[in-house]
Amino acid sequence: MLEKFQYANFIKRANRAAQIVLALSLAAAVNYVAVHVYDRTDLTGRRAQSLSAETLAYIGELNESVRIIHTTMENSPSEDERILHRYVSRLVKEYGFAARSNAPGARIVTEHVDIYKDLARARTLARRYDFDQPHSILVLAGDPETTERRRIVPPDAILEFRDGQPTAFRGEQALTSAILEVTTDRRPRIYFTTGHGELRLDDVSAARGLSLLAEELRTRNYDVETLDLARAREVPDDAELVVVAAPQGRFMARDAEKLRNYLYERSGRMIAMLGPGLHHGLDDLLYDWGILLDDKLVLERGSDYLEGTGSYLLRQFAEHPVTQVLIDNETPVVAGLTRPARRDPGAPLDERLHVTELMASSGQSWAETAYDSAATPSFDPATDLRGPVSVAAAAERRASAQLGIEIPGGKLVVFGGGDFFTNRRITGIGNFRLFFSAVNWTLDRDRLLAIPPRPIERYSLTASQSELRQIGWTFLAVPGTLALFGIAVYWLRRF
Repeated sequence: MLEKFQYANFIKRANRAAQIVLALSLAAAVNYVAVHVYDRTDLTGRRAQSLSAETLAYIGELNESVRIIHTTMENSPSEDERILHRYVSRLVKEYGFAARSNAPGARIVTEHVDIYKDLARARTLARRYDFDQPHSILVLAGDPETTERRRIVPPDAILEFRDGQPTAFRGEQALTSAILEVTTDRRPRIYFTTGHGELRLDDVSAARGLSLLAEELRTRNYDVETLDLARAREVPDDAELVVVAAPQGRFMARDAEKLRNYLYERSGRMIAMLGPGLHHGLDDLLYDWGILLDDKLVLERGSDYLEGTGSYLLRQFAEHPVTQVLIDNETPVVAGLTRPARRDPGAPLDERLHVTELMASSGQSWAETAYDSAATPSFDPATDLRGPVSVAAAAERRASAQLGIEIPGGKLVVFGGGDFFTNRRITGIGNFRLFFSAVNWTLDRDRLLAIPPRPIERYSLTASQSELRQIGWTFLAVPGTLALFGIAVYWLRRF
């Protein structure tokens, strides 16, 4: 009997040991599978919490780590800012998950900083990256000691507004674009012409300087150079974009011809700012591209379009990639002395050429021909242009190929004012967004990402007091019934 009892105890201990080993093995296997094999499923409508296939493809090609720092406010008193925080915080987490899954050679590190609470970290960001804006996103890549590249995504590039209310979230498009900029080794080169009294990149004056614009371009991973056409045989081969910034003198015919060859023969890209009262010498070039600059001065009389400093506001925009961000966010552009820049009615027909008048003054304005007269200006229907007057135009020439495929050709954006993007103007959010939208369009950066904005959905429950009571009783019915059943069972067992 003793031996049988000892044998039975041995079997029980062996069974317990085997159960413990099996339980530990199961726990280890479950944890291994959870760490190495996992999947996330978006059950929301329209897959609102998922990154697009385009973004996932770009993340999968990353070969260096990226840091994303956002300064949105979770407990802001503004509902719009709380919405911004909710959408941005979810979005950056998705980028981190996507990098762990799709980019084994790189990772995306995310950080949230409340600049009003974490003052030490806020000072570090301001000192090192000149980043102290709330509700924005900072994207960093590269070696922090040598070649670190940065891009700041402002809040107006993240949310779209209609009638003062946020209606769409563009965060994924803006953030993926920023990641592409900071992780691209090639830096697009932009040349600013010199030798004709143009605005200078190193000038810090408010009225004639472009130093703030040059700094913003370099921050966005562009190389900025000057180009003296009188000394160069042609526009350099590495020129991605040429900017003619408010020349005070006339371009010689041979210099203008170099720009014409660059645009037409080499499908070049150019932005020109040509103010009123000056003979720029680029009339033939503009004629080739279907744009007319009238020798007139736009006079604004609409009270809603006048600014206190003597400038005026442009609020009327055409549907175009250059102006879309201004339309979406209802952002005006501040302008000074401006001339008409419009589609040339006398230009030759060319089915490859597409011209769009981008923005215009109000209906109470006109373009004055006798602007240098001492007499008080008044509208003359025989010589003046009645408002709205177009003050900027974009032209694109596409080369048609076989099989119905269109090959992108040259692009030209012309502004009828010389001070749209000076140090005094570029600090305005409308002028700032206008310039960089023009750069993105001319360089085809607006086509890199076809990520649609996500609609911002608001849910609310409107009910009367009686309806609320009915809803309450409905939700209490099931737990209340279970509670009564439990009490009944308890009393039955007692007796």
